[in-house]
Amino acid sequence: MACLDINTPETETTPSPTQIIEQMNSDTPHQEGYDQTEIETEAKPLSKNQQKKLKKREKWLQLKAVKRAGEKNKRKRKYAEAREKGVTLGPTRKSLKRTGMKDSQCKVRVVIDCSFDNMMTYKDIIHLTQQIQHSYAANRRAQNALQFYVSGINGKLKKRLEGIGDYKGWDIFMKEEGFMSLFDQENIIYLSSESPNILSTIEDDKVYIIGGLVDHNHHKGFCHNLAEEKGLQHAQLPIGEYIDMKARKVLTINHVFEILLRYTESQSWEKAFFSVLPQRKGAMVKNSQVSEQSVIDKDEDTNESLSVSDNAKETISDISQHPDAKNENDNICEPDPKEDIHT
Repeated sequence: MACLDINTPETETTPSPTQIIEQMNSDTPHQEGYDQTEIETEAKPLSKNQQKKLKKREKWLQLKAVKRAGEKNKRKRKYAEAREKGVTLGPTRKSLKRTGMKDSQCKVRVVIDCSFDNMMTYKDIIHLTQQIQHSYAANRRAQNALQFYVSGINGKLKKRLEGIGDYKGWDIFMKEEGFMSLFDQENIIYLSSESPNILSTIEDDKVYIIGGLVDHNHHKGFCHNLAEEKGLQHAQLPIGEYIDMKARKVLTINHVFEILLRYTESQSWEKAFFSVLPQRKGAMVKNSQVSEQSVIDKDEDTNESLSVSDNAKETISDISQHPDAKNENDNICEPDPKEDIHT
């Protein structure tokens, strides 16, 4: 029998997600908009690589105004040429104002939980902001927009949003308080890829929470553990029931948001997944979804039926022609394809 060290406790309790968040809040310096890494860097001499990056950024800032002016003129020429040819380049800003959340027939509430500010670096905050912008762009172009909330806006995220512009003027319910104080607990469903429960449909009286944690897989399962600790319902999207993916089933925040949006439009998970998932995920129709008759036809004459792979490729190729594709007039940066998030 092994001996116990008298100086070592017999049991060691693992801190809960809430305790981790509180600890990181207490350890974080009070200077808003900075994280510990940035402050420590100020006290150390810069390496050659850091000096190179700093010079590159200074040069970019000098050319930024000129580049933006050139992009604006390019957009003007593009729209002028399109008008002459009678080509429509997406909805106008005036028309978008008539399709806001208050006029939407869709009453499904979707929340991005941004209470993890101190668990992310400032670079991660920038990526989080971009994904919120993409979610907003998709929602305001929808014929019936979701009721879109962003909760827990504080610290670095708040400073980043204020630096972008009048974010409070966006057609989003921006809240500094947490989602638990905004909705009844029995109506909340926290979306997490770690949950054993499968989301079969979307209900108007439920509130669907997307974890706003860009973590590079450093805090795997954190949002699921948080939902468990708070006694919330939780579920994952039914990706595995409809498609096979070569890559991980971990999606960015805006992908999860837009999948929910597309499902409310089509009432089809399969259509929602294939209209949103990027090609790099290698999504293919799941074999179990192919009807028995199509399998028989394929055996009789392979030239008369498309393979599952071909069907998937044709569906994904339509993404670039989707009516909600990015409009250059929005001036929103594309999210980093490597920035996946555990929800």
